[in-house]
Amino acid sequence: MSPQVFELAPLTQTSMLSFIVLLLGLAGILLMLWLKKMPKIAKSASLGILLVMMGGFSWVFYQSSHAELVLTDTGLTLDVPFYKVQLSRADLLVTEARIVDLQQEVGLTPSFKANGIGMPGFQLGWFNLQGKGRSFLAITDKSQLVLIPTTKGYDLLLTVPRGTELIAQLQK
Repeated sequence: MSPQVFELAPLTQTSMLSFIVLLLGLAGILLMLWLKKMPKIAKSASLGILLVMMGGFSWVFYQSSHAELVLTDTGLTLDVPFYKVQLSRADLLVTEARIVDLQQEVGLTPSFKANGIGMPGFQLGWFNLQGKGRSFLAITDKSQLVLIPTTKGYDLLLTVPRGTELIAQLQK
């Protein structure tokens, strides 16, 4: 089987607005710090940290439209901003993979962010779920998610527009 690429769902209007508001807020804080009288070292450090944060969030905003999942004979690679998850086929519990709706399955709802980005309309990274331990999320739409359990002690919960096709290819 040749590698099959499944793009993750693009950002929704809500998530785009969240990123824009965040970036504008950081720009406003940057401007306030620039105009505020304070020691030169403190000002430089503060401005540097804010510029790095703005750059990081801008990069995530841009790269999230290029996030993809690559499925091969030997494994699965999930390439999203700041993270790259690689699993062998043996690590995937493909018979348990399915489409889920978080409004119907409350136990899979993210409850605590362990390492990631969580904002309205966008969740990316490692989260604890309400009823089922740890999971890696790449979510922009909570109604049509692909759940892929693994033998590694965590699940993948992803927004994949061609989710049914992904599951069929996983189970081949």
